[in-house]
Amino acid sequence: MTREGLNLTRDGDRKVRIPAKVSVVASDSALEVLRPDFHSRTSDQLQIFEMEPGAKIPEEIIQDAQVMVVEVDPAVASSMDRIKQIRGLRPNLPLVVGLRDAGVSTVRVLLRQGVEDIASVPFQLEEMLDSIANAVEDSYSEVEAETELAPLIAVVKSRGGEGATTVTTHLGKHLLEWGQSGRGVCILDLDIQAGSVAPYLGVTPRRSLDDLLEAGHRLDSSVLRSVAMRRDDGIHVIAAPFDIQPLETVDSDQLLRVIKLARQEFDFVLIDLPANWTNWNLSTLLEASQILMVVELEISSLRQAKRWLELFNSVGVNASKVAVAVNRVEKKLFGSISLRDVREALKRDVLVGLPNEGSKILTAQDQGMLCSEIQGKNKFDAEVSKLTEMLVDRISREHGA
Repeated sequence: MTREGLNLTRDGDRKVRIPAKVSVVASDSALEVLRPDFHSRTSDQLQIFEMEPGAKIPEEIIQDAQVMVVEVDPAVASSMDRIKQIRGLRPNLPLVVGLRDAGVSTVRVLLRQGVEDIASVPFQLEEMLDSIANAVEDSYSEVEAETELAPLIAVVKSRGGEGATTVTTHLGKHLLEWGQSGRGVCILDLDIQAGSVAPYLGVTPRRSLDDLLEAGHRLDSSVLRSVAMRRDDGIHVIAAPFDIQPLETVDSDQLLRVIKLARQEFDFVLIDLPANWTNWNLSTLLEASQILMVVELEISSLRQAKRWLELFNSVGVNASKVAVAVNRVEKKLFGSISLRDVREALKRDVLVGLPNEGSKILTAQDQGMLCSEIQGKNKFDAEVSKLTEMLVDRISREHGA
């Protein structure tokens, strides 16, 4: 057994890796045989949550699990509801169900509900590990073959300091309202030299994007989930690397694997990109469902935005996927540049003008909060809500096309 998990040999020579965090939810009587082996052999492998089979499983246990083993009593309706609860929150989570009497009809019902394997109760360690291996193997192959990728929204800035990260974090909150399966929103902070998504959202990551880039062939949903920090509202954050490093060190192929995996795990994925451009971040734009460029009503910002848009066009980024949001708009009677001017200059749709709420936003970010969390109703958040709806509509129309 290693820190990453337990490698089991299947069918003679094929190895299956069981992730390090296997969450077992079962009653005391179901665990009585397992406990001695648990303490002597697998204390760093299994997490046991003792509760009766009819009890509802706390959501945080489901969200944190990499594989779940759950005792179910078919005679208790609330116990059978556990499967619906888990599949509603985590459709692709490898799942093993423990049964005392595994009747054929019950097994058929559970398999139709998305259970990968069945184990007998009381649990026996070797049988459980074999069932877990089956679940991991089946679940991951199904995800690879069948899961439709979630929409990917890339937020870019014409230059540093445009407030693109602020827009990204607030978009994340509003995208939660549009998720179809309750899997949440993931924000990948790809501004690897100056990323600030995590502090803006008040999360303190233990691991970062670096861990995923260095995972190599070990990268899977369990590794991704171990890095993504979950906020109470359902936003997950994959933080920028803790140490500043050259932009050129990022492995483009591995990064694209990280992004694809995130799109399999969540309802929406947002990426916050740096102001400097390299081959790897241009590659991410080619995968994006929508690209939102954040600019300000200044000649220098618009001039730089136009240069970037020309670069995007030269590498094959579809212009129809690129839209513009103007940040820090002041309501002046005689403004020198209007939103119409921006549209004409950049030849792209300008979705919204976001009002300048500088002091309120800074106050919120200093506390690791969103603007709406310190002031329920504010103009900035209202406009971001409109922006979110527009982006979702554009994704829907693009997908329909």
